[in-house]
Amino acid sequence: MTAAHHESDPLIKFLNELQPLKKEIIERVKTEIFKVSVRKNDLLPCVNDMDGDCLFFIVKGLVRGFIVDEGKDITAWLTDENHVIGSIRNPGTLKATYEEQFQALEDSELLILPYRLIDEMYAQFPETNILARKLLAIHYHVSQERSILSRIPSAEARYKQFKIGHPTIKFRVPVKFLASYLGMRIETLSRIRKKAKLEEKD
Repeated sequence: MTAAHHESDPLIKFLNELQPLKKEIIERVKTEIFKVSVRKNDLLPCVNDMDGDCLFFIVKGLVRGFIVDEGKDITAWLTDENHVIGSIRNPGTLKATYEEQFQALEDSELLILPYRLIDEMYAQFPETNILARKLLAIHYHVSQERSILSRIPSAEARYKQFKIGHPTIKFRVPVKFLASYLGMRIETLSRIRKKAKLEEKD
């Protein structure tokens, strides 16, 4: 006999692989976490939880983070299934320089983790702080990779590195958002992709 499936199972599996979780933690997660479905191109919902802060775990779909600077939409990151996303809080800064927004690029299913719950778990279960440090290390690594990618001078080399680093989403991202993420014009990206396809046929 197998245990009944719960909507939070993908998140629990992801976290448990990083740091083994007590039964009490798993039960708390199952009680507090909830799933939302977001249609393609819609912004991720604002959660009315205390101060509205939360993180998301992508069960299914593709999401981009972006900012708007002087009316220009700039894609800051792209990610897909089995990743935790959201604005990381900085204890030393009350307000971020840019307000980051999140948009589904495909019909997506996400689990919502309220920061209220996260803070309560830190206080009640000390081992969750170990888990938090591991998640932070993952986010730091991803951020470092994005920083390096943005500094590669050649547009063609940036696209090549993106394909290597993101094999599961390289053809799922709309051209305009991928071009924005890679810091190049849509025409430039289209030309590079066309050239890459021709080279693959040779």
